[in-house]
Amino acid sequence: MRMFILVFLLIVKSTLAANVSLHQQQIENITPNQAAVDLSTKKVHDHKDVEIQEKFVIPEFHKQAGEFETAPNSFCRTCHAPLPHKTQLRTRAFNNMHVRFIACETCHFANEKLTFRWFDMEKQQPVSVENLLRISKDIDNEKQRPNNPKIAPFLNDARIFILKNDAFAKQIAEKWKNGSETEKAMLHAKIHAPLYWQKTDKQTAEKTHQGTPCQECHNDKKSKLDLSALGADEKQVQAIQTHIISRFLEHYKTDEQRIIIREMLR
Repeated sequence: MRMFILVFLLIVKSTLAANVSLHQQQIENITPNQAAVDLSTKKVHDHKDVEIQEKFVIPEFHKQAGEFETAPNSFCRTCHAPLPHKTQLRTRAFNNMHVRFIACETCHFANEKLTFRWFDMEKQQPVSVENLLRISKDIDNEKQRPNNPKIAPFLNDARIFILKNDAFAKQIAEKWKNGSETEKAMLHAKIHAPLYWQKTDKQTAEKTHQGTPCQECHNDKKSKLDLSALGADEKQVQAIQTHIISRFLEHYKTDEQRIIIREMLR
């Protein structure tokens, strides 16, 4: 009888785990190192709440439509701005352009077993790949894509990411609202620990939550994304893999480095 109960509990536990996103599992089980906690303590101490307008007020310039921000239902939007990249002056505009098509966790969650598909953040379901990927002259900002889908990560056909309306996300929001600065720092560290792309030694935390390097997707050898499966035609695949901006940024090895264009042309 005792063995039967143990087996039953293991089955229940595995079933519940299958219904819990990978990010949630890691938040619940991870113990951040001291360097990560110290970094989070500083971020929490320096944090200032900002009021985000429901809709951007943008002067008319060229043709414009929606979808210029991170999906509002993303868990990341609980704290982060609609255009979240702001610290790296050299790359922030290029990175913020990606939020039109890509979920945060696609770049910020490292796991070699992940697959990627288009996902409607509002309806919380995968969508067809047809006519969702647009580049260059194919972009017409007067024609908004349906449902504002994002390329998002999955593991064994289950989404790994948290949405703002998930019960776990609401629990996190409540803990943050009522927590002390110390409790908020630990919560911040646990949430972001799985999102460090470039790991360092156990005693060191990254200065920022580095995302996937550009070359992981923008290369013609082995891309992180299966662009054809995401609906890209042959020309689109070539254009994305050989993107000139990502190749230019690859020349920078440090934030302080300066590059003279004529040196690159030699």
